[in-house]
Amino acid sequence: MPTILNLPLHPLVVHAPIILVGLLVLGGLAYLLIPPLRQRIGWAVAALALVAPASVYGAILTGQELADYNEPDGWSEAVTQHHDYAYWLLWTLLALVLVWFLFAGLDRGRRAARARDGGASAPAEDGEGAAAGSSDPAATGRKVVMFVVGVAAFALLLLAGWWLFQTGHAGAEMTWGGLVR
Repeated sequence: MPTILNLPLHPLVVHAPIILVGLLVLGGLAYLLIPPLRQRIGWAVAALALVAPASVYGAILTGQELADYNEPDGWSEAVTQHHDYAYWLLWTLLALVLVWFLFAGLDRGRRAARARDGGASAPAEDGEGAAAGSSDPAATGRKVVMFVVGVAAFALLLLAGWWLFQTGHAGAEMTWGGLVR
């Protein structure tokens, strides 16, 4: 089992996902719900979308090693539940990566089309579905797809926050349950 200064690595490593996933959820919600912020925080949220799952995976690996060391004859139900919550968090974050970059790419296309049109908001639509005077023939379709993908990203962000809470609470219960009153 890997240690740092004779302490197991897992209790030290778990702080990274707590911070990174928490920041991803907050930054992601701000990115989705406050469009003027998108250009300012987009790169930070994209970086968090990539780094947060890696930190969760590191916490899972060190947790498995700690569990195997502490319970060599098989994991208790509490350890198994904590482990399962962590994997649900990881899979949620991996799904979020795909959805996130699809949404960000669509938003970048929308901004590029707006810049080509001189930054003006799209005027009334013509019969073909493209905004009159717009150089973006996909504007209407992009709005619909962005809405659907945005709702999926919103749901995955909330789900990631839930799994983070569940995982952390299960780990804290194992460590501190019954000790602190």
